[in-house]
Amino acid sequence: MQPHRAPAPSSQVSSLVVLALLGLATWSAPAQARGITGIIGFAHYDYRDPPPVIERVCKHTAKYPCSCRAGTNVSFNMISGCSDVSDAQALKNAEIACTMLCMNAERDAGGFGGGGNVLSPVRTPGKGVSLDGVGTVLPREQGGYVGFVPRTGEVLGPLAEKEKVGQWLVEQTQAPWLWFEPGKETTPWEDPRGSVAFVQAFWSKEGAPRPLGPCGFSVQQACPLEDVKLGDSVQACSNTDEEDARLIAETTCAPLRYNALRQQWRTLGVAGASESEGALAPSATVLAVGPMQFMGYIPSRVEPIGPTEDWGKLVDDLLEQTQGTSVWLSGPPAFYSPKE
Repeated sequence: MQPHRAPAPSSQVSSLVVLALLGLATWSAPAQARGITGIIGFAHYDYRDPPPVIERVCKHTAKYPCSCRAGTNVSFNMISGCSDVSDAQALKNAEIACTMLCMNAERDAGGFGGGGNVLSPVRTPGKGVSLDGVGTVLPREQGGYVGFVPRTGEVLGPLAEKEKVGQWLVEQTQAPWLWFEPGKETTPWEDPRGSVAFVQAFWSKEGAPRPLGPCGFSVQQACPLEDVKLGDSVQACSNTDEEDARLIAETTCAPLRYNALRQQWRTLGVAGASESEGALAPSATVLAVGPMQFMGYIPSRVEPIGPTEDWGKLVDDLLEQTQGTSVWLSGPPAFYSPKE
């Protein structure tokens, strides 16, 4: 199957629950954090100066015009790159930041990432739910399904067989889990090998949801997702055994919550070790909640880190804990600069 770019099904996508993973853990094997903290790039409009923090912490800066794919809703058209090495490196970093931030915005546009449903067509038993590199399967009102790869922006479909779309996403992202929005139809995910696992967020007062497909062993568990409007519980299904289903349920709550929260934040910057190829995979998020007040969010943790006044040290801590290479910077840019 050859992927091709196609416009997202806007009428269907707009009806999805807002949730995405922008800030997922590394896409390939994790790189060791090396304590190299620095701004890779900050986004802003060309008629505005970059936030003062750029000038304060960057020896070299460079501006790079940044245009995302048509139809993507963003609040910037310029990236200010940062480097301690040279103007040329600052420009390269600005280009990297543009790519990362546009992919972020494109994936989030209209609710890419589905609601509270994730599934794994080829899951390895005993591994829980990491959601690393997860793609999205979306239904079209006109019929068929499309698959969206967040890192590259590639779209496959529409195809009638959603399972083929899911398999393609697994191959493209090298991750077994993917977001799945079944739409209004009731046909379950076909699982001839009996290996598919599912996770569904739900409201306990409405009872456990109907499984997305064959469910040999089911476990329901409380999960604090009320404030992100996904529910208060999760249901995990496995055809391996009950212990496997329980492991999935225990490890899925944190990434579900992280993804829902992250899409609500305004992500306008990237920090970390830009010279690493893994810089294209932010592993955590710093959120500015007030002037020089920051919180750290990790996909594998329900509770945030902080608050703290030192966002640079927080970036280092997040890189170390996730063994990642870069971190999203979210919240008002002005909050990152100390008052004069």
